[in-house]
Amino acid sequence: MVSEPSAAVRAAERTTDGFTHPGHTLAHIARIVERAVATTDLSLSQYRVLATLGEGQEAASRLAEKLAVSRPSITGVVDGLVARGLVRRDHASCDRRRIDVGLTEAGRQLLARADAAVEERLPRITELLGELPL
Repeated sequence: MVSEPSAAVRAAERTTDGFTHPGHTLAHIARIVERAVATTDLSLSQYRVLATLGEGQEAASRLAEKLAVSRPSITGVVDGLVARGLVRRDHASCDRRRIDVGLTEAGRQLLARADAAVEERLPRITELLGELPL
């Protein structure tokens, strides 16, 4: 005979959205952020790149490392952002062979709008985070 889980076990498995696994909740939070940045015509990948470059210029290889993606993946995202005038490539002053990637003024402005869109959703994100078991 299979016994029913205790009330404490059932409560620990439940969230208000019905997610029963912390990974599901985190995936839902990522989707909330993705929808927020989409209102500014950015993908989640583009937002991650802009947010990282908001902290300062980076070599493409270092940017890929920070974001835990492959170099070809970061090159594709950066190419798209360069084409939109949001990011620029510059030769590094210390090594002319190295190319640094940085935000343009338009990139800074769009990042600020995307950040604001995410901040509007922070109450819901905070609520979901509070439901995660520690």
